[in-house]
Amino acid sequence: MKQVSHAFLGLVAVLALTSAPVPAFAQSNHDSVSSDGSVVAAEAAVRRPARPSVGESTVTAAALSAEGVNIAPESAARLTRLLALRDPAETGTEVVIGPDTRERLYTTTYPTRAKVLITFSAGRCSGTMIGPNTVATAGHCVHSGGSAGAWYPVSSIRVYPGRDGTSSPYGFCTARTTYSVAGWTVTGSESFDYGAIKLNCTVGNTVGWFGITTVAPTGFPSVIGGYPGDKPLTQWTSSDRIRAASTNQVFYLNDTIGGQSGSAVWYDRDGPYIIGIHAYGTHGTGNHLLYNHGTRIIAAVFNNLVAWSNAP
Repeated sequence: MKQVSHAFLGLVAVLALTSAPVPAFAQSNHDSVSSDGSVVAAEAAVRRPARPSVGESTVTAAALSAEGVNIAPESAARLTRLLALRDPAETGTEVVIGPDTRERLYTTTYPTRAKVLITFSAGRCSGTMIGPNTVATAGHCVHSGGSAGAWYPVSSIRVYPGRDGTSSPYGFCTARTTYSVAGWTVTGSESFDYGAIKLNCTVGNTVGWFGITTVAPTGFPSVIGGYPGDKPLTQWTSSDRIRAASTNQVFYLNDTIGGQSGSAVWYDRDGPYIIGIHAYGTHGTGNHLLYNHGTRIIAAVFNNLVAWSNAP
């Protein structure tokens, strides 16, 4: 019988190992993903505490321009296009539950001016400044969701802090990167429908930003202010309390309409602190049918939002 060399047997063993099925990577639903492929690891030890900032007391056109804000006058054609935009398709219709409790906000004071109107290729949403150049919003405002979905073109995004009808007192900023998590961009689960926009400006230094907290939310006051589609380009707010909470979501009776997706769910603790990100109206069963709802700020969400805000 012909002898087989030890070297040959070793080669066979190596080939057997390399051809064996490789286990699938167990991706966490909160793993950060981005439109440009950059990797931003969640961080528990923050370099900048997630506290609110009131911005500048005096705002000038020169100061805004120095922050990289576009303050060019808006054309009539652009305004017409803005008025025609709608919230992208989503599960459930954001609704007014019972009497309409919404009140209009005027946007030249903090914290109202730190809330933003977001426009992009698929429509419009709302968001909230969480740092000098970062906006927190819903995942479905930056990516259409699921493995068959796609990022909305970053080049199509404009962010208007404190937009008030035909007036943009703080101009607008463009975007350079958008972020979300695998639970939204791969799985398409509403439990992980949150994201952020990194801007090409530092307008937050002027208009301020909100803090972020991971309080246990049931019973806490809830305030939601954003840009509902039935109130053209103006900011409205509704107040209630957190009626229920699950591991990943918070539920409330705040009145909302499409266009307010991405609005902060917040309460005042010596300044505005975000406890959720609004994304959905009534649908399905249980709490999902009874209440409007959004993503809860748990530790994993907090860490991602802070990491995205701190990213270069």
